[in-house]
Order: sequence, then structure tokens, then C-alpha cells
Amino acid sequence: MLKAVLFDMDGLIFDTESVYKQSWQFAAQEQGLCITDDFYQQFIGVQDPECERILAEYFGSTIDMTRYCMVRDKHFHALRDKGIAYKPGYDALFNAIKQRGLKMAIVTSSHLPEVQHNFRDSEYLADYDLVITAEDVARGKPNPDCYQMAYQKLGVKAEQCLVLEDSNNGVQAGLDAGCHVAMIPDLLPPKEDFLHKVKVLKQLDEVIEILESSC
Repeated sequence: MLKAVLFDMDGLIFDTESVYKQSWQFAAQEQGLCITDDFYQQFIGVQDPECERILAEYFGSTIDMTRYCMVRDKHFHALRDKGIAYKPGYDALFNAIKQRGLKMAIVTSSHLPEVQHNFRDSEYLADYDLVITAEDVARGKPNPDCYQMAYQKLGVKAEQCLVLEDSNNGVQAGLDAGCHVAMIPDLLPPKEDFLHKVKVLKQLDEVIEILESSC
């Protein structure tokens, strides 16, 4: 029986991944460098410091990382301030979870100010029982630490949690934490070896059917 639903944020609740990619690529182009779509895929669901380490290693001395991060962040904040849309089906799923009295948590690789900014025009955030961000764990996804912390703090067992993710790194984290996992892919399709381990859905409101059969 499910007792909690654990949400990723970027690419799952909000259509942010495409915005992040634009900013990472823009900052590279500003230095005459190129981050291809294929190369960017390894950054999805991973904390920024690890992505920056990969980038610095890849480009070596040809990239000024201090300048890169400044340009990337300025570009991203300019795009974000125009407003970032919720992904289809979020409101219906959110209400269905509340109606069933299940616990809810956000478990994201982003930092807390990013979470607060994304939810600033709604009352959704106040209804979550727990928010775990990059500040809370030393090892980000695909390590399971964040989801283990979530179910422990919520006072439930791993097998009583449904993790909702859009990225393969996030799915791996949820599986390794021992949780049930549903994937709503955003920029990346599911890895082939995940297909028999997780539910793969098209949009968030399809999760309601899982709740109906599991609560």
C-alpha cells in the first residue's frame, strides 16, 4: 500500500529542462565552444557541481569556468523570470494525492531558492510534507541518498513510496532506494533495462491510475 509520493521537480513538475539546456549551450557558445544535445544528456538529473566538473574536464583549458557559470546563470534567470510552465497533468495528480491523504515530498537536484522561485505564483509548495534539495545531500542522483532521506524523514518504508521521475539518473536513484518508480520522460527516453522495472507514462495525470490500484 502506498503512503507517499516523491516528486522530482525539473522536467517533471516544471518544463525546466529545455530552459536549462538552452542556458548551458548559450554559455558555451559565448566562448566559441559547443555543447551538443547528446553531450548535454549526461547532465539531466545531476547536480550542477558534477556537471561543471564534467564540462571542465571535457574542455580543459579552453573554457573559463568562472565566466561560463556567470553567463549561464544570467541567461537562465532571464528565461526563468518569463515564467516556466507546469507539466501537463500536474494539477490533477496533485489534487488526487491530497484527496487520498498520501504524504508528498519534492526530492530535487536543484537548490532550495530555485524550488521556491518556481512555485512562487502558487500555493502548491506549502502542501508538501517535505522538500529535499541539493543542500541536503552530499551525493546527488543517481545515488539513492536523497530518496532514502525522504522516506526516513516521512516515517514510511521504501516500498510504501512511489517515486516520480523524468530522468534515467533519477529513476536509478529511486530504484536503488528500494522505492516503486514511475517515469514520465522529458528530454530522454527510458533506458532499455528500466522498461521491466518501472511504469513509463506520457504525462502526470496517468499516475492517478497507479494510486487507485495501490491505495
